[in-house]
Amino acid sequence: MTRYANLAMAGLLFAALLITAPATGAAATPAAAAHSQARPAESAPREEAQLNPTLLYADRVLDEDTVWRGEVLVEGAVTVAPQATLSVEPGTVVRFRRKGAQAPLLVVQGRIVAAGTRETPVVFSSAFAVPAASDWQGIMLLGTEKKNLLENCRIEGAQTGLEALFSSVTLKNVRAERAATGMRFQDTLVTMESGGASDCDTGLSFSESEASLRDVAVAGNRLGISARRSSVYLFEASLSGNQAAAFSGDGCRIKIQGGTVASNGSGVTLLESEGSVTGARLAKNREFGMSLTSSRVRVSANQITGNGNNGMIVFDAQSVAWDNAIHENAGYDLYNAGVEEYRAPGNWWGALGPKIFDNGGRGKVLAAPVLNAGPQGR
Repeated sequence: MTRYANLAMAGLLFAALLITAPATGAAATPAAAAHSQARPAESAPREEAQLNPTLLYADRVLDEDTVWRGEVLVEGAVTVAPQATLSVEPGTVVRFRRKGAQAPLLVVQGRIVAAGTRETPVVFSSAFAVPAASDWQGIMLLGTEKKNLLENCRIEGAQTGLEALFSSVTLKNVRAERAATGMRFQDTLVTMESGGASDCDTGLSFSESEASLRDVAVAGNRLGISARRSSVYLFEASLSGNQAAAFSGDGCRIKIQGGTVASNGSGVTLLESEGSVTGARLAKNREFGMSLTSSRVRVSANQITGNGNNGMIVFDAQSVAWDNAIHENAGYDLYNAGVEEYRAPGNWWGALGPKIFDNGGRGKVLAAPVLNAGPQGR
């Protein structure tokens, strides 16, 4: 019964983090500021971008290989048929303009290759000079397991910038900006290098998917990364300035290696997950650096410091923490909210030693041996 009580408590904490607003008087994050201005008042007309399209589409099925270049305007639902490939050349700007109630979108059932360069990226945007979330629907990959590639692309002002359903896709330096959801993956195999999401309600969302993310930057969203029943490998990522939470994983296989989780509402939250968090810096988050519930997770070689309340929160003894530098957190360095003895040997707790909450003696923490100096490099 105790385990289920702790799980229920942690679940409430997990849910609260996803809807939490900043504390009263706290400075607004870029995401909050963007969303407060994203949908102007009805009386304030929005300026459209200057449009000079070389191609104009209403509802259309592309049933043969097609190349887009220059400026393309979409005013309906464009579908790439299963037998077709859509190629988008460097420097192409694809704008989506709403006509009527249906938001325009691009649906890919065949293959898409949108390959820009760093100097001349491919841009998918709305018809407004300053795009805002939900101006258009987004790009949807639907049941396509071909070699889909987006490289050096920017997707802005969509409801869901990129949505991949039962598909596979490789993303290289692709950014989603000013969207309700930057990118969403369901039952999808995704490889992502660089790029990321910013100024969205949810930056990246994974469900029943396998994802390998390297050097991504997820910043200034309400929620940074949300994963449910997925396998996520996060290597040298930067998660910063996300208003509610940087990373939340529920029922996932997780490997977080290196990178920085800093200045978010909260850091890494794992519920009924397994894997490892190693070599990361979790610092200056408003609530905590890491929270672990019913999660078999190795926590080692991390720096967990300067968080607003607690460094680590644990609800049971399924994870183990060692060889970390856990120090100078405003509340406790390690907060055991459960009733099981938690193992945290061989850590450095700063010059003043460990600040540990043991739940009134019901949730002891084994912290010995205590390192006399920070692990090398931390």
